Amino acid sequence: MAKVKAKVLCFVDNGLRQPGDTFDYDGPYNHHLEYLEGGSQPERAADSSEAPMPKLRGRKPKAEVSATE
Repeated sequence: MAKVKAKVLCFVDNGLRQPGDTFDYDGPYNHHLEYLEGGSQPERAADSSEAPMPKLRGRKPKAEVSATE
């Protein structure tokens, strides 16, 4: 088991963990937890700078209707 500390408010092991809570965690890698000792660190966590940006799909603005008739 790894000794971890919650970075943010999160729900882990059927419990709500406050930022700064230290507890034992035996589960898959969670980026909301700071690994203090034991357990396996991920080989390489995906950094937001390396991840491709998602394409945002939005509406096109409506064409303005002129009132000159």
